[in-house]
Amino acid sequence: MDATDVAVIGAGLSGLICARALEESGTAVRVLESTDRVGGRIGSDRVDGYRCDRGLQWLDATDPDVLAEVEVSSLNPRPIQSGVVLAHPDGYRILRGSQASLIAVLRAGLGDPQDIAHLVRWTEPLRRPRDRVLSGTDMTVAESLERFEISPQIRDQVLRPLMRLLFADDSLDTSYQYAMLVMQGLVFGTPSLPALGMQALPDQLAHRLEAPIDHGVHVTGILRDSGDGVRVLTEDGELPARAVVVATDPGTAATMLGLGAVQMRALTTWWFSTDVSPTSLRIPFVNPLGAGPVSHALVVTNVAPRYAPAGRHLVAAVSVGQPGVGPGVGGREEELAVRDQLAQVFRTPAAAAWDLVARHESAEAWPAVRPPLIERRDVDLGDGVFVTGDHRETSGIAAALRSGRRAAAAVLADLGVDNSDSSIG
Repeated sequence: MDATDVAVIGAGLSGLICARALEESGTAVRVLESTDRVGGRIGSDRVDGYRCDRGLQWLDATDPDVLAEVEVSSLNPRPIQSGVVLAHPDGYRILRGSQASLIAVLRAGLGDPQDIAHLVRWTEPLRRPRDRVLSGTDMTVAESLERFEISPQIRDQVLRPLMRLLFADDSLDTSYQYAMLVMQGLVFGTPSLPALGMQALPDQLAHRLEAPIDHGVHVTGILRDSGDGVRVLTEDGELPARAVVVATDPGTAATMLGLGAVQMRALTTWWFSTDVSPTSLRIPFVNPLGAGPVSHALVVTNVAPRYAPAGRHLVAAVSVGQPGVGPGVGGREEELAVRDQLAQVFRTPAAAAWDLVARHESAEAWPAVRPPLIERRDVDLGDGVFVTGDHRETSGIAAALRSGRRAAAAVLADLGVDNSDSSIG
């Protein structure tokens, strides 16, 4: 294989951003991708005219990191209503994520004045600037609920469903500081779906690259050449390079580079088709009592109609894997449980007859963010080897984009390339 300046292993969001930033500096890059698509954990499948994302994902169309790297307008983002619907048996309650919305839900019958006072203290960081949110000692969400004396009822019927939705976290071991930052994003951001599915995001980034991506390349190892660069070992031969950036999934990166294992969240996403939408709302629904496998559900076509053929509606339902267990085991029994819970959440017996379009199971859907919150981990591992991905920052799309840009800056500094006139950094 012909030598290159930099080999980027993996065409997920971080790898694509890193490769583009390197090309902008005049550096020769080869992107090696083992599959036939780009995007890594972000992507969509076309099934009988439906667009089924690999997991119920969305992007914040107003996030500064997204706006800096993506031509958002060309994705035609369709906004999701901020917050969640708590589908309680005695009535729906809409929770927007702000302190005022949380308090309103409690006053609607889920709490008493004492609960409200405790919740005000728990959500106090939502009113702080970002740097002040990150000040002080971090803890898990569960520990924060104990510290601020949040009642079991509020924990289990209001906050636990929100943590399942945002972090696929049923054990409440997410960083409290990170949870507050994400909830700030809910209040001030614009969660959206690209009109033609999440695959449109990595596709756009890939189309901006000058050199074509090498698909179907399976990397088996990396050899450091004692200051003379690196050699990327593949099933098709060796690729000499001055530097290599490992932009694979976190598990593969950890194995390839000898890094510590990254805890990942497991999800299973079910996609159902129906001729009648169970709601007109463009907001996720959750069951606050947690009775059944479904964490949350969304009528995706209420947000982005082109996810389905004309006259049809597409419902996505997500179940969260239990710690140490992974995603659901599938099978007819689990599907019946999912349908039964969706019938309760949307209050329609028709869910039993919805057509199952697709089912996506991922044991490694998103990196867990546990305390203490570390916003930036090293991307330069020495001897021309670098690593990028949202697991080197904090979990999510914006973090993946930041990490790719930061890895590119580190590579250029190591190669002695002057990027003072560039936006890389």
